[in-house]
Amino acid sequence: MQWYVTSAPTQTQRDAYRYAGTEFTELLAELRKLIEEDLTGLEEKLEAAGAPWTPGRIPNWEME
Repeated sequence: MQWYVTSAPTQTQRDAYRYAGTEFTELLAELRKLIEEDLTGLEEKLEAAGAPWTPGRIPNWEME
């Protein structure tokens, strides 16, 4: 636990942080594409097919 340590991070800790940040950046880009593009397309297909509402999916609502 590093909460109360006053010394600077070690080089190993800095390297690990940099590595984790690089991997996270790549993963975040993939996740963003999945949510903003792939999931949106799937939701549109579900609406077009008349699928029932599912949690987390915002329905297209039209009053007749």
